[in-house]
Order: sequence, then C-alpha cells, then structure tokens
Amino acid sequence: MTQEDTAASRSGGHLSERSDLSSVVVASAEIELGVDDANSLKEAADTIDDAKEEEFDVIKLPESTHTLLFTAPIKSPAFRFSFTIAALSILCLLLALSNNIILRGGGEIPANVGMAVKVAQYASIFIALLMEEEIPTGLYLLRRISKRYFKSKFPELCYHKFVASCILRICVGYLFLVNVLFILMRAREVLDIFFDFIALQFLQQLDDIAFNLARMGVFSKSLRAETTNKYFRTEFKKEVDKAEKSRRISLFLIYVSRKQSRGDYQCKSITVIIKDEVWEESVVQVPGKDIEKMVLIYPYFNGHYNQDGSSHDGRPVYVEQNKFDGTEFSTKVPAQIKYCKSIRAWVFTHEYIQKSKSTRDDSACPWLLRSEETDVFDIEEVQGPWQIWAGVIGRTDVDIVCNQCSVNADCNLNGVCKNDGKCECYNDEEGVTFIGPHCEVRLKDDCRTIYGELYNDTWSVIPTPWDDKGLWQSYDRPVYRYQGGNPLINDTDVVVLVYSGDRWFGVRQRQGERLFSEEGQEFLKAAATNYHAFWDRALQNGTVVVSDATTKDTPVGVDFYRIGERGDQFGPYGALYPLQLNNQTGRGVFRCTASRPFVYADALPFPNITGSGRRISHTEELFDTYLWLGDPN
Repeated sequence: MTQEDTAASRSGGHLSERSDLSSVVVASAEIELGVDDANSLKEAADTIDDAKEEEFDVIKLPESTHTLLFTAPIKSPAFRFSFTIAALSILCLLLALSNNIILRGGGEIPANVGMAVKVAQYASIFIALLMEEEIPTGLYLLRRISKRYFKSKFPELCYHKFVASCILRICVGYLFLVNVLFILMRAREVLDIFFDFIALQFLQQLDDIAFNLARMGVFSKSLRAETTNKYFRTEFKKEVDKAEKSRRISLFLIYVSRKQSRGDYQCKSITVIIKDEVWEESVVQVPGKDIEKMVLIYPYFNGHYNQDGSSHDGRPVYVEQNKFDGTEFSTKVPAQIKYCKSIRAWVFTHEYIQKSKSTRDDSACPWLLRSEETDVFDIEEVQGPWQIWAGVIGRTDVDIVCNQCSVNADCNLNGVCKNDGKCECYNDEEGVTFIGPHCEVRLKDDCRTIYGELYNDTWSVIPTPWDDKGLWQSYDRPVYRYQGGNPLINDTDVVVLVYSGDRWFGVRQRQGERLFSEEGQEFLKAAATNYHAFWDRALQNGTVVVSDATTKDTPVGVDFYRIGERGDQFGPYGALYPLQLNNQTGRGVFRCTASRPFVYADALPFPNITGSGRRISHTEELFDTYLWLGDPN
C-alpha cells in the first residue's frame, strides 16, 4: 500500500467515524426531541456531510504551458516552448500596462464619466473575476501541495520549479488585474472597456491556447507527448474564493468614483483669459437697484477661478477670485463658470448681468459666454472657440490654464512646486521677483521704479505689509504709483498704473494721499483686495490713460493713450491720443532705470495731432477726471 492509499484510508476512516457519529446523534435526537426536531437535525447533518464531500472535490493539473515549466526538462523543446509563451504573455501585458500609464496621458483619471460608463465599470469587476483564473490556481497549488507530498507524488520533478511556475501564474494574474484596474479607472466609453477586456483576456490565455494547439499536434510530436503525459491525469482539489477579491476591487472603484464625483481629479484652480471683447451696453441688475447699462469689457473678468465645492449638472463650479491674491472677494459678487446640461456646454455667467431688460431670454441656463457643445467633465478639455454675447452672438477664444503644478518646470523654473500642487515663487532671486500661479510674471529690481519719457516722471511699485511679496498686485501684475516729476499732476492726488485684465489703466484718485496714511491703511487694504475693474467702474470714473492690449509683465515697452472725448461717436475707451514721443507706434512711454537714457520732450520736435506745435494737444487736460474710492475717514 502506498502512502497515498494509506492517507486515503485514514481519511476514509475519519469520514466513516464522522458518519457514525452523525447517526448516533440523530438516533439520540429521535428519542429525546421527537421525530420532527430530529428530522431537522438530520437535514443539518446531511448538509455537513455534503460540505465535507465538496471539500474533497478534485480537479486535474491545469492544462497550461505554465505546468510544462516544472514537468518538462529544462533543455527540452517543451520547456523552451512554455518559457517563450510565458515571456510573450508577460511582455504583452507589460506593453498594455505601459500604454495605459504612459501613452494615454500619464495614467490620469478622467474628471468624471457618465452613468452608463459607471455601470459598465462595476459590471466589469465581476466579468474580470470570472475571466481571471491564474491567481487562485497558483495560490491553491502552493497551499495544497507541500514539498513532501510533491516529492512523494513526483519524485523525479523539482519542487522549486513547481513553486516558480505557481509564482509566475500569480504574477500574470496580477498583471491582468492591474491592467483591468487602469482600464476601469480611465474608461471614458462603455465599448472601450469591453474591447480592452477582450484583448487582455487573449493575452492572459496565451498559455492555454498554446497548450491546446500543442496537444493537437500542431507544433511537433514531442510537444504533443509532453502535453498528454501522466502529470495531467493527477487530481487536485480546487478552492477559489473570488468574493473577497470582488469586494476589494469594488471598494477601490467606489473610492475612485466618489473622488470623481467630488471633482478631485479636476483642476481645483484655473486661470481664465478672455480675449479683448467688449459689450458696450451690458444690462446690469443689482438687487435693490434699477437696471442700468454698463460697458462690459470681458477681460475685466480675467484671472483666477477656484472650485467652491459645489457642482452643477455633475461638474464642479468655478468661482471668480479677487484680483489681488487670488482668494475670495469679501465685497464683490463673483462670476461663475459651470456646465449646463440643457445646452451641453460650459458657460460663463454672472447673476447680476443679463442679456436684455426683457424676459425674452428663455434659456434654461443664462450665459454670457458658452463653449461648443461637449460632454467633457474636465473644463481643460474644452476645445474650439466660445460663443460670446455682445448684444448679438459672436465668437472668441478663451484660454483656460490649470494653476496647479506637479514638477518645478510647471513653475517655469522660477519657483518650487510644493506638495499641495501650488508654486512657491522665488522672491528677489538674482534681482528678480516672480509673480503669478506659475511664477510667469517677472519683476526685475531695475523695473521696480520706471521713468516716463516725456517728463522723466517716476513711478514705483507699492509696498504693502499685507502681501507675502510685499507688493500691491492686480491681475498678477504689480501696481505702480506716481512719485513725482510731472507738472500736470497735483501732488495731493494719487495716480496709479494698474493692470485690469489685458490693459494698463492710469487711474487718478483725487486727494488720495490720505489713503496711504497710517489711518487709511485698512481702507486701502479693502480697496486693493476687492478691486474689480468692472464693478468699480474704473474706465468710466477714474481712468485717464489706457494702454494697448498687452500681456507684458510691466508697463515698460507698451504704448499708452490719453482718453479724450467720449460718446457714441467714439470707441468704448473714448477718443485715444498717443502719449509716445512723436506719436510713434511701438515706442512705449516708460523705461526701467537700467534702460537707455530717456529723451526730453524739449530735445526733439513734438508735433500735436494737427501737425504743428511741440506737444500733444489736450495734454494739460490729462488729469481732469478722478476715480473716487470713497472717504477713508
């Protein structure tokens, strides 16, 4: 009698003893409990016996080229064949994984997906577990077959090769599941999920396909003999617990879906740049006030927009931030960018600005700008021009850039990308201070004070104790204050050059010196941190000088114009008179201290707009209008 038969006899003895014990228990129950209760107990005993029988269900050795790795000699064609198939399968699965991670956008998870895709994702978990057999098979063989039992069964085989084969199975299985996980996390379409599953299943089953072909004699007679030998007639018990794996994958996918719904995979903060578009008669309805028409220069609303934690039609809502440091307004109602399912577009909107005084706008989602029709969840993926309302529908470009970083290069190498995804810009690095969400604005020490060409008048950045850079900023640009040198400016007034979305404005505050006194600091801080060129009516109330549209970091090298007459005859900025020497286009007005020496106005002929005289006409009227921010007292 072999050791196997002895073990079987012992197992049979144990089963017989348990069966007799069950009979004794049932018989005793019939005497003590009665027939009905005894029948119930008997059914329970039968269930136990059925479970014991299922425990000893057996299967044959897996018919796979992975099995040939330990049943065939190393130098045999069968071993080389099975090794090639295993290597090919792993290589293809690794290529699929690299495609998912690298070639498809760095393994980024979509901002969100539709309900059909979500249902397909969860259904695919169970499909994947039905398709995946390598991990449970490899673990089962390792658990059930000890080295001693293996040697008693197959003394001529190497146990270490058997272990290596099982580990290979497990590795292939996990490669399959990792690919599945990436497919599910990054899925955007239902059919993409199922097509990718079919491809992965083919790669995972290369060993089974190759084994069956070898058994059919497709490759050689020796391979056919190896695939039909005695090893494949040996029986083993098989236990597969897929429930736990299903729970784990489902929990992970629920975690990912939850983060998608919250917008965690979308950019938390964006910079919006609207091109130089103007609606000259925008309709503004502030609660408690009459409807009025205002000149809406869309770049006024350029700047930072942050998620506020709310959502609209399954997408996050982005809310306009203040123009000083990109945090929330405290006294202004911000604009919003959100998605509207009714028109299948992302829209720019403000609750106080409407298309007309009447109620003829029957849109379910009032908008001032809207993207082309799209179903994308991530606003950065919006493509094509936007439609803009300027009394009629027009078209314009809207640039949207994520303010978050992942590496220092995202900070233009002018700062350090921190763990929270924000750039920490260098301050006074080799004579340069960097500003902006990506440290893209450069303020050189030489340009902290700039000089006007006409009068050699000086303008300097405004230091503030309530900013980490110590600068008064607006739309990610420094604000310059007039220091002196211009005979046309009253010394008791304050004139500043402030960037307002895409142009520099020269704004005058009458008797504004009080704002910079110690008593006026709190008022100045509130005015600076809540400045908005539209709602503060900067163009109408106080702007006397305006530049060309520009993205330059400072006013240097930018052409400026004095604002003259206003009315229906003129453009939205009024009549514009060049301030450049000799009215030269591209000459600019200001220079840095390190620039070439300025040229006095008296040194060269300086014709007016009529061609005679030595100065621009109406220069004396340059500072006749004011921006009244209020009385700090």
